[in-house]
Amino acid sequence: MTTKVQREAIVQELRRRGIRVTAQRVAVAEAILGTAEHLTVQEIYQRVCRHLPHITMGTIYNTLEVLMAKGLIQPLPFPGGTRYDTDPTPHVNVLCIRCGQVCDLHDDGGYLERLAELASQRTGFQPLSQQVAIYALCPSCRPR
Repeated sequence: MTTKVQREAIVQELRRRGIRVTAQRVAVAEAILGTAEHLTVQEIYQRVCRHLPHITMGTIYNTLEVLMAKGLIQPLPFPGGTRYDTDPTPHVNVLCIRCGQVCDLHDDGGYLERLAELASQRTGFQPLSQQVAIYALCPSCRPR
């Protein structure tokens, strides 16, 4: 649950990015931006329903589309469904293929930036964004 200060910061960020502020949009933004977790639509819906029990899945999807279009979140297509990432910094998503847990591995050495540069040099494409995932078994799911 977010604090009043966090809620005000979220409202200000929505306005700064030109997003019309409604109670439903704030609730969805709080649910997803207020956590480092990589939530699914269903998980977001369950969290928002605690405060707005009459919200529809359509409203959740529409709000996620707006947040994606304005660069606040990024969809992560993983086996078992899309999850949403709120971290815009270059990083690798490490995903457990058994339980679905996702951990961020931050690019402290600049490797991802260099990889994007290499891709640009070799293909002529101009990188705009990137997603890197490593599929693995987490310590809990790994065979003993």
